[in-house]
Amino acid sequence: MNRNQTFIFFTLSLINIISGIIENEWLGYLTKPLLMITLGFFYFQHIQATLNKRDKIVLLALFFSCLGDTFLMFQKQNQLYFLLGLGAFLLAQVCYVILFQQEGKSLYFRWLPFVSYSCLLLFFLFNKLPGDFKIPIIIYSIVITLMGIRASERKVNDKSYQLVLIGAILFILSDSLIALSKFVVNIPLSGLWIMATYVVAQYLIIQGLLVSRRT
Repeated sequence: MNRNQTFIFFTLSLINIISGIIENEWLGYLTKPLLMITLGFFYFQHIQATLNKRDKIVLLALFFSCLGDTFLMFQKQNQLYFLLGLGAFLLAQVCYVILFQQEGKSLYFRWLPFVSYSCLLLFFLFNKLPGDFKIPIIIYSIVITLMGIRASERKVNDKSYQLVLIGAILFILSDSLIALSKFVVNIPLSGLWIMATYVVAQYLIIQGLLVSRRT
């Protein structure tokens, strides 16, 4: 993405983060769904002349992410929205797994750090989770762990590889913060850290995919 697009995306992200800090719900409702819509629009601007199947999967991942963002805005009103958001992000992660898998092959020695981290996180979470949440969160943990693994296995140029891998790790970190702050411990300014890692993660993944597409 060019500088203007990057500036617009991160300005919008900053406004959304500030809306959470100052507890302005309506500003958050306005800006949060726009984040992935904006990122998807900018991605489309770069690839529209040569749109292919992979691009459609990228846009689908951003669509499900936008849906997940929207559902999670209402989780305080009804916990069903948390599960709906989790389901939407699960589909987004499946899209990323499909994309990354097409660019690499299994390298089992790269599984260890991702699997170890996931198991450790679930160890801390499991007894704190409400019964209805355990299976959905375990399934989501497996899929996002696989997303990180597949990102680490991509066979592409160094810049694309690094951007997507860092983005994938930040995505895992962001979702870990959501789970820990919701079920285990009160993290100061959790909304700031969750959104900051999330928007950077999505930006880096999309930027990395654009880089690999151009080479």
